[in-house]
Amino acid sequence: MGRGTANVGQDHLRRVILREHDVPGGDNIAFIRETVRYCVGIGYNVILEGILYEPHYGAMLRQLVDEHPGPTHVFYLDVPLEETLRRHEGRNMSVSGDKLREWYKPLDLLGVPGEITIAAGLGLAELTAYVLEQIGPVEPPRRNFGAAQFL
Repeated sequence: MGRGTANVGQDHLRRVILREHDVPGGDNIAFIRETVRYCVGIGYNVILEGILYEPHYGAMLRQLVDEHPGPTHVFYLDVPLEETLRRHEGRNMSVSGDKLREWYKPLDLLGVPGEITIAAGLGLAELTAYVLEQIGPVEPPRRNFGAAQFL
């Protein structure tokens, strides 16, 4: 979606910046909420992505959806356990398959009106096209991002 769209990644904020495990009431939950609020407040469109386990993140996510002044879209990518395990094999992570099986929760939906569940079988291009079709035209950011330069 180009300049003016902030991609807020749960893994980056939680695992890289805070080095925190995914726990109920973790510091990353408020950090994610405030990062999204800040980006919206300075005029960015925001994509929040991650494995946002509803019992840990649900209240915060519903709060963000409720308070957002513009259109909000919620997508759940339904990846079966076996596919999750297959994808995990190619990543450099120290989490075992047994641990993934323990953590896995099928259809961990947020339960907000309009939430869209997407089957995992789509390729990246098809998935991207589908999401863009569902969200429709996006308002341009509320500021000129082309003028900023980093020295």
